[in-house]
Amino acid sequence: MAGPLPARASSSPGAIPFGAAIQSDFFDADPDYRALFTRECDLVLPMNELKFALLRPTRETFAFEAADRMVDFARANGQASRGHTFVWWSTNPDWLEAIEDEGQAERVLVEHIERVADRYRGRLSSWDVVNEVIAHDPDEDGGPLRDTFWLRRLGPRHIPLAFRTAARIDPAARLVLNDYDLEFRGPRFDTRRAIALGIVRQLQDAGIRIDAVGIQGHLYAHQEIDVEALARFGRDLKALGVGLLASELDVIDFQVPGDAEAIDAAAGKVVSDFLDGLIGGQRPEAVVTWGLTDRYSWVGDAMPRADGRPCRPLPFDAELRPKPWYGELRRRLARG
Repeated sequence: MAGPLPARASSSPGAIPFGAAIQSDFFDADPDYRALFTRECDLVLPMNELKFALLRPTRETFAFEAADRMVDFARANGQASRGHTFVWWSTNPDWLEAIEDEGQAERVLVEHIERVADRYRGRLSSWDVVNEVIAHDPDEDGGPLRDTFWLRRLGPRHIPLAFRTAARIDPAARLVLNDYDLEFRGPRFDTRRAIALGIVRQLQDAGIRIDAVGIQGHLYAHQEIDVEALARFGRDLKALGVGLLASELDVIDFQVPGDAEAIDAAAGKVVSDFLDGLIGGQRPEAVVTWGLTDRYSWVGDAMPRADGRPCRPLPFDAELRPKPWYGELRRRLARG
């Protein structure tokens, strides 16, 4: 089984590694953006470039160039990198969604993981093998798993199939189940945590390796973190021999009133509570933010603020200035 991620030599000894997702669209156009990742991160991963539709526009074509450049950039700077993602409900190409035959869908999934995992074997420390597979609201959506192309064609067996194939092709990579809404207080979130643990146990009972659970950490600043439940989730995973990491951390502030100072204060509170629960359960393998600067983030497009103020989801503002909560985050990670 692969070991956890190391921190860079420049980090504090024993520190929890810090990383961020980078976008190739801005890599060449914005040298200051690129320099920020070089300076701040132990880990840099391609945000979109390894998603199915971007990587494989046709069944015969694999477009590796953009992902290769991001992975090679990280490695050239002594940084780790990780893969996101083999299986997701979104960002599927039309040619894939048109497949109706079960056997053909299985062949495509296996050949995709075989080809991609083999190309990056030894270059990526971990993979989000299956991403967002849990139903958004299991009680209202009719079951524990999200209704996806893969579930409709292959049933729940697409999850062990993906993990088994990834483990066979890249035995050194950490294999991760990645999902969202695993940190908040309330019955829906309790259910989602229970389902995640159930998937882990089912894989283990079948003799299939799973190394960690990725808690995405898209934190709504107006929503309460269930610190104890999150810590308990981490302890339950640890008892199963499974690690965890924060895999897509950012702050969604569209319901926080006030100016930039008030927004950042609310962000600092929700991030601090999240870290209390995360680190309280077990030492996370890494904390990864979904981007590094407010200059480029999905949050403003998906959930803009009604008052017209810019969203402030990431550790650095649009002028690449660090926010107070980033300093606190790094201090917490330095303590290990």
